[in-house]
Amino acid sequence: SNLFCSAMSVEEKVATAISVGEETLTVDELTALYTAREHPVVYDGFEPSGRMHIAQGVLRAINVNKLTSTGCVFKFWVADWFAQLNNKMDGDLKKIRMVGQYMIEIWKAIGMDMRNVQFLWASDEINAHAEEYWTLVMDIA
Repeated sequence: SNLFCSAMSVEEKVATAISVGEETLTVDELTALYTAREHPVVYDGFEPSGRMHIAQGVLRAINVNKLTSTGCVFKFWVADWFAQLNNKMDGDLKKIRMVGQYMIEIWKAIGMDMRNVQFLWASDEINAHAEEYWTLVMDIA
């Protein structure tokens, strides 16, 4: 694969990951994770809903770059169906997807390192696993 492999020590990776936010695993748990996995998976999501503000743009790019610099694979859940449910962009899924692509292009333009970044579109993922997803929805309901 073309994933970026970090040359940081486990201690440097842990310190970098902790710098991103307050809601993290303990230092011991992060140390164990980075010791066991070269490419831990981290997640975030967003609802394409219009223009991007500075925290969504620059701050998210900085934090993603910090985490991917440690070797993490960053998976973004693009909540396009949820934006449609919330009537963003007048509920037009084509417009919502365009806004999602626009946001991805902004992150690229401001320097988000895309080597270890994946974008998963809710509509695509749900459709690809429809039987499993809808069975779970019905069980929860």
